[in-house]
Amino acid sequence: MASARVGTAVRGAIDPGGARPGTAGRSSRRLTLRRREALVAYASLLPAFLLVAVIIWYPVTHSLYYSFTAWNGATAPWVGWENYQRIVTNGELWLLLRNNFIFVAAVPGILLISLVVTVLLFEEVPGWRFFRSVYYLPTILSAAVVGTLMRIIFSAQGAANDVLGRAGLERLQHDWLGSVPTAFMVLIFAFYWQTLGQGVLIFLAGMAAIPTDLFDAARLDGAGWWNRLTRIIVPLLVPTIAYFVLTNVIWIFVGLFALVFTVTKGGPGYATTPFDLMIYRKAFEAGEMGYASALSVILFVIVLAISAVQLRTFDRLTTDV
Repeated sequence: MASARVGTAVRGAIDPGGARPGTAGRSSRRLTLRRREALVAYASLLPAFLLVAVIIWYPVTHSLYYSFTAWNGATAPWVGWENYQRIVTNGELWLLLRNNFIFVAAVPGILLISLVVTVLLFEEVPGWRFFRSVYYLPTILSAAVVGTLMRIIFSAQGAANDVLGRAGLERLQHDWLGSVPTAFMVLIFAFYWQTLGQGVLIFLAGMAAIPTDLFDAARLDGAGWWNRLTRIIVPLLVPTIAYFVLTNVIWIFVGLFALVFTVTKGGPGYATTPFDLMIYRKAFEAGEMGYASALSVILFVIVLAISAVQLRTFDRLTTDV
């Protein structure tokens, strides 16, 4: 009896948890298996990481470095914060922000137009099949084609002034692209025309997920078209609306180049020049690539901040829904 107690005490001192023989071996095998799975996972992701590093992070880090230099394509002497100071003090930063935010302020308009057209198509008004194709057609055209078309129509000798002249409205004829307010009007009209088909397609996909029983019940209760839009469709389409607004705001900051370049070339002067077009003009027209790199870094930070704010706001809205 005494020897048995001594043996038990010894085993308890060696293995306080009372683990059975072989348990430690199974745990080590499980740990080894997890390590192998982790290694396989990381090895599978490595090509994607390398691709992102080469295509995205390598240019980003180089742009950040060159933003502190007077890079002209051949030499890059270090100038520190001089490029950023010039951007802030010469007024170009505020001009570019103004130009981009004018387009951002136009997003609610195309959002409302897209929603109204979507509801009309969804309720299959007469000719809805034809109009669905017509609205989507500009979306498949490139921004350069749309911009060239708008420049031809709204030039001083273009179709818009010709139609006004034939209608006896010569007093309304105007050099649409020669003054800042009308140039912005033409650009926003082009933005609306090209974006409408995309918005209608997105909202039709969102409305397809709404139960038709809700619309039938609303009609039986006497709800009109506007009440159905504001009380049923809009609340249930909040996630879709959030996606539409987010993608278009980001596109306004990084994708306006082709449209603005083909319509106004950023003129008169720099009055309609957005961020991405200014980066091009400074880099390839003025040869100030260090200055253009600084503009690129500022644009990256602005888009990152706006995207973070929008995602947080829309996350709260969709969570509430």
